[in-house]
Amino acid sequence: MYKLLSTEDIVRLGFNHGDIRRARKCCLRRLSRGTYLVRRVCEQDFHRPLWASIDEQIHQVFIEHGDIRDEINDLNASVMAHFAQRSDQRTDVAKTSPPAEVFSHISAALIHNLPISHPVTHQVEVVRPGTNRKFKSIHVRGSLIPKAHRTTIDGAEVTTLERTLIDVARSYNLDVSVPMIDDALHRKLTTTQKILATLAQCLEKRNAAKVRLAVDLADSRRESPAEAVAAVRFYEHGITGLEPQVTFRADSLNREIRVDFCHRQARLIVEIDGIGKLYLGSGVPRQELEEERRREQWLRDQGWQVIRISWNELFQEAKFYDILRAIRATQNATA
Repeated sequence: MYKLLSTEDIVRLGFNHGDIRRARKCCLRRLSRGTYLVRRVCEQDFHRPLWASIDEQIHQVFIEHGDIRDEINDLNASVMAHFAQRSDQRTDVAKTSPPAEVFSHISAALIHNLPISHPVTHQVEVVRPGTNRKFKSIHVRGSLIPKAHRTTIDGAEVTTLERTLIDVARSYNLDVSVPMIDDALHRKLTTTQKILATLAQCLEKRNAAKVRLAVDLADSRRESPAEAVAAVRFYEHGITGLEPQVTFRADSLNREIRVDFCHRQARLIVEIDGIGKLYLGSGVPRQELEEERRREQWLRDQGWQVIRISWNELFQEAKFYDILRAIRATQNATA
C-alpha cells in the first residue's frame, strides 16, 4: 500500500505549510484537498519523516509509468485515502459517526483488487441513500444497497464482489466490466450463477440486459484485461470463432506454445500485447523477446497467419477489419 498522509499528519511530523509546498516539488504528491501521497525516497534528509516507511519497505514506492496506468494508480491512491479515512472514523468512537456510506463501482473494484482495463473516472465512487451529487473528487449515488450486497473490509462498507461487478457492468462500457468479470472467474472468486443470482436481487433494474451481456461475454480462460478487451472488440465487430488460450505442441522447440486466440477454420492466430509491452523500459528481457520471435515463426511455419494487436490498437478499428478480412477470405475460399 502507498504512504498516504493528511495535512494534519504532515504538520504533526514537524512540517509547516511552506515545507509542504516545497515537498510537493520533490517527494510529495497532492491527491485532493488535505490528502497527500508520498511518491518516493528523496535525497532531502529533512523529508525523511515523510518517506521513512518506504525506505523501510513498510509502504510501496509510487511507480509512475508515464502512461494511462498512472491515472489508475492516482485513483487507487485516492480511493485508499478515502477508505482509510472512513475506517478511522468508524473505529474511533470519540468522533461523530460519519454518514452511512458504501464504496461502490470502480472504487469497490479497486478495493476488491479487480483490474481496471483503462481509466474511466478520476472520482471516488460511493453510495449514500437519498443523495445524488458529483463533487470534484467524489461521486455520490443515492442507490439503495440491500444488506446482503454489502460487506465490511477493515471497518469500511463496500459492495460485495458480485454487486460490484454488476454495478460496473450497469454503469460502464463492456471493455471495463468484462475484464473484471473475467478476472473474478479466472481466480475462482465467484461464478456466473452467483453474479446472476445477485442481479435478480437488485432493487435497481436499469441496464439489466447490459449486465447479462457482460456476463455472457466473460470467459474464465482469458488471462489478462487486454485479452478481455479484445474479446469485447470481437463481439462489437461481429467476429466469431476465436477460441481463447489454445495450446500447440512444438516438438522442434521442445516446448508447448499457448496463443491468446485461435480461429481453427481460418488458420488464424491473434496475439494481444498488453499495456506492459507497449512502453520502452517495461523490463522485458532481450531473451524473452527472442523466444517470442521464435514462437511466432514456428506458428507461421505450420501455416498459421499471426495478427498481433498492441494495447493502443485495441481502441482502434484497423486490426479488427484485418481479422474480419482474414476470416472471410478463408470462408470464401471454402465456398
